[in-house]
Amino acid sequence: MSTVTARECAARWSVSPAHARRILAPLAPVGRDLATGAMQYDLAEADAAREAMPGQGRRTDLPAKQAE
Repeated sequence: MSTVTARECAARWSVSPAHARRILAPLAPVGRDLATGAMQYDLAEADAAREAMPGQGRRTDLPAKQAE
């Protein structure tokens, strides 16, 4: 089983560490990094949580395009 920290996930996913922690929040940590004390998560579960996140959504502040 491979484990990752939130910082490693952030680098892997090209997001901020805060956003990575928000993605990982529902997961139960599997341990702690002894050097830094950071929580470690199962890599497969972390990637699955990332894929389950919804997209950014639709812009509602822009006027709708009118059909010709």
